[in-house]
Amino acid sequence: MENETWIKLYRKLLHSPIFENEKALKVWIWCLIKATHVEREQVVGRQTVHLNKGEFIFGRKKASEELKIKEKTLYDYMKLLESLHMIGIKSNNKFSVVSIEKWEDYQGHEIKSDNKGTTDEQQMNTNKNVKNIYLYLLNKYERENKDNFNEYIKIV
Repeated sequence: MENETWIKLYRKLLHSPIFENEKALKVWIWCLIKATHVEREQVVGRQTVHLNKGEFIFGRKKASEELKIKEKTLYDYMKLLESLHMIGIKSNNKFSVVSIEKWEDYQGHEIKSDNKGTTDEQQMNTNKNVKNIYLYLLNKYERENKDNFNEYIKIV
């Protein structure tokens, strides 16, 4: 199983030129998913390639198989994304390094959860639920045993 991380998709994607074209959208989302979210080294053939956040190794043949799109069509869509300044492509004779433009703006800011606030809220909700159950049972007991309950209250 590959690293289980996620990507962000912003609603403004609805107004992007690629949203109107399902193949272009498919290729764009594939690029976002392929891009590394941490700096790392990747071995390609006999060489090691350093990848920054938002970059990935691209080979037309393998990508074509993964996406089930003809190589030429895929190449055209990659060039379209490049012309829209969504990706950058640095090629050599073996492979390309694709970089997502503005990666840090769109994907880089991690959402930090405030566990303290969440824990406090959960505790308050639990306390309210316990109190509500207690009051419900007390009221139920009062209805069912009205005479005994009134005597009990006088004693307490």
